[in-house]
Amino acid sequence: MPLGTANTGTKKEESRIRRLFGTAKKAAVGFFRDFWAFLKNIWLLFSRNFKEVMLFILFSGAVTVAATSLLKNGLLWLMMKVSGTTYIVPANMKAVFLNPVSILLMLLFAVTVTFLSLFEIAGLLHAFSMSQIGRQTNLVSMFLAGLRACKKALHPKNWLLILFILVLFPLLKVFPLAGSTFKLVLPGFVNQTIAYTKTLRIVYWAFYLSLIGFLTIYIFSVNIFVLQKSDFRKSCSRSRRLGRGHYIETLLTMALLTLLLNVLINSVASVLVMNVRETAALFQRNSGVVSKSAEIGTYIYVLRQILKGFIAPAVNNAALTVLFYRYIEEKEILTALSKDTFRMTKTSRRTVAVFLAVVLALFAADSVFLVRKYAFLKEGVDRPVVCAHRGDNVHAPENTMPAFELAASENLPWIEVDVHQTSDNIIVCNHDSTINRVTGFNLAIHDTTFAELTSHEMGPWMPGDYEFTMIPTLEEVLKMAQREGMRVQVELKGHPDDVNFEENVLDVINRTGMHDNVMIIAQDAERMKRIDELDPAITKGYCMFLAFGNLEDIEFTDNVSIEETNVTPELVKRMHEEGKMVFCWTVDREDTIQYLVSCGVDVIGTDNPMMVTNALEEVDYSGGIARAFHIFMHAIADMDK
Repeated sequence: MPLGTANTGTKKEESRIRRLFGTAKKAAVGFFRDFWAFLKNIWLLFSRNFKEVMLFILFSGAVTVAATSLLKNGLLWLMMKVSGTTYIVPANMKAVFLNPVSILLMLLFAVTVTFLSLFEIAGLLHAFSMSQIGRQTNLVSMFLAGLRACKKALHPKNWLLILFILVLFPLLKVFPLAGSTFKLVLPGFVNQTIAYTKTLRIVYWAFYLSLIGFLTIYIFSVNIFVLQKSDFRKSCSRSRRLGRGHYIETLLTMALLTLLLNVLINSVASVLVMNVRETAALFQRNSGVVSKSAEIGTYIYVLRQILKGFIAPAVNNAALTVLFYRYIEEKEILTALSKDTFRMTKTSRRTVAVFLAVVLALFAADSVFLVRKYAFLKEGVDRPVVCAHRGDNVHAPENTMPAFELAASENLPWIEVDVHQTSDNIIVCNHDSTINRVTGFNLAIHDTTFAELTSHEMGPWMPGDYEFTMIPTLEEVLKMAQREGMRVQVELKGHPDDVNFEENVLDVINRTGMHDNVMIIAQDAERMKRIDELDPAITKGYCMFLAFGNLEDIEFTDNVSIEETNVTPELVKRMHEEGKMVFCWTVDREDTIQYLVSCGVDVIGTDNPMMVTNALEEVDYSGGIARAFHIFMHAIADMDK
């Protein structure tokens, strides 16, 4: 090829790259310029009706949380009544949840919860629409806008709205309406299972990204439903047309807004908590509740959640309003939208006075009820002990001798171990039914000999000197625990085809002389009942990912082991009155430890025992106002809103 031709081709390629770079730069500059205008428009919508918006969120949020809490507890008690039981646990879930009356009750609850969210969304959309055209509104007008939307949603054509508000929007954090509807929070053990399983991670993220794409198309469906005279199906269709050509812009704008909002809220929460701590230190040597909690970051988390619950719904709905009016044609604003959108109802002082009197009366009645119900909180609590879940598996491979020995070196009183049975009847320690996740070899334990299992290393993938770490037997672990003076929770996993599994586990426990220092646990109630038949004297703890009601009525267990999100102070109190201990699992976040301590749990199971041990040095064990304060603040932080 002639030199001149080569140079010409290179120059053309460089020119093309410069054009592409210039186009990308221009697009980026344009996006951020529009985003800045977007933020200014949000502020403008707030400034015109700021007081009304904040009061409305405060009122609707309080009503929603109180109503949801009462309805949820009432729903569960009614379902138990219908099912003829006094508690809800995994063993009776099918009987409780799948009978026709329970299904009907759950549907009614879902509709009520949807209406509570829709009420708030509609009220905010009304206020921001009024701000969009430069007009003032008031609380009564916002309430009426919410009620009109709920009345409209009663029509069967609009029942698809329940799916959007109750399920789809709460699953996402990058979309604005996720802050104005109820949260769907996966339990910790579900998140852990997803994190541990490659296939589940792929499925989860594929589903999550697909959902983002789907909701990007229908993001304005609720706006259109509330603001226009159309049913929800037509609103979805109009949202698709309105957003056409703006999908990437909308997604990037919402994602960036969410990021900025989180950074702002986290920064404000941190600054406020630390300033309160410093101010308290000026006036007293021991700055009490706030100081102790601030040291472990608990109240930074709590304040962050409160700010999110209070600010995020308003900001998110304002953002939707800005984009909605940006994309809709100017001529349609006053013609396509319902006249009710811009209607303001005048209120008299008498109406306001009656309204405030009713609110205060309800608040007073609720306060009296809560004070009487939680009078026992005046008593202080004991420090719980720590159980190393699968050993100290943050710093060593789970369910291996190094993990258990590390827990022993940390002076922990308890360890927890999962057990299976090999094809040659050896009881070994592993969480899953196969060793695939921890070795890379997909061998089913119940179908494999112990010799074959020990030919595969369980530790090389983890940083540290864990070469030649093999699957341990239960006997090895119990002998080590006996030498170290530790107690052991033995969780029965096993396989349906195992022969004499429970008998063989008990045989190992008795041979090692650990009968009085072991608590057998299982999520399978039938295994627990079998252990109770074989050895009524051995300590048992039914392990539950769902727990509600009078757990003291469960006959086949001595103690209970509960997933942390199901722990409540009243449940712990009832169990203690019956002489039963409450174990909780798996606690891997500092911000839940103070709450669990205030509830009075006996044992905290964790993957990171040193983190929990250090946190327990700082938390508050006092009773009275301090204990009630911790529980109340946690309830606010983890409220269903």
